[in-house]
Amino acid sequence: MEIGFKTFAEVISFAVMREEQAHAFYVDLAQKTTDPFMQQIFKEFANEELKHKNMLLNMDGTGFEKMLNSIMEKLDDLNISGHLQNMEPDPEMDFQQALIFAAKREEKSCDLYSVLAEISDDDDLSLLFAAMAKEEVRHKLRIERTYKEIYEK
Repeated sequence: MEIGFKTFAEVISFAVMREEQAHAFYVDLAQKTTDPFMQQIFKEFANEELKHKNMLLNMDGTGFEKMLNSIMEKLDDLNISGHLQNMEPDPEMDFQQALIFAAKREEKSCDLYSVLAEISDDDDLSLLFAAMAKEEVRHKLRIERTYKEIYEK
């Protein structure tokens, strides 16, 4: 099945674009909210997206190998976001809502990369998409652990 990506450079470009969009989204929320704590949270989410972008832009043979090795890493799945309602972003959302939104957003990114990995005819591209999906799972897990520590004691 043709998915529109023929080279690693195209995949990296697509992933960088998604990270830039996510960064801009969180920066926008940080600017719109009036709560200083929430501003800081959204800025941290935005910075995470910049780290992802920089990782992709600076990928060399070692970085790619490390990314592929991460596919084999076993991660817990708290599956918290799967039990929570989808929600629209709102500058007035509280911390709990922000965590839910962020976890859902990471989950959607993981789902996208997982589908792309499955439908790609190119094994190398499939591996790259699978590694990117795993990275999104890692971020979702971090958010869900925070949620669990605070709201599911």
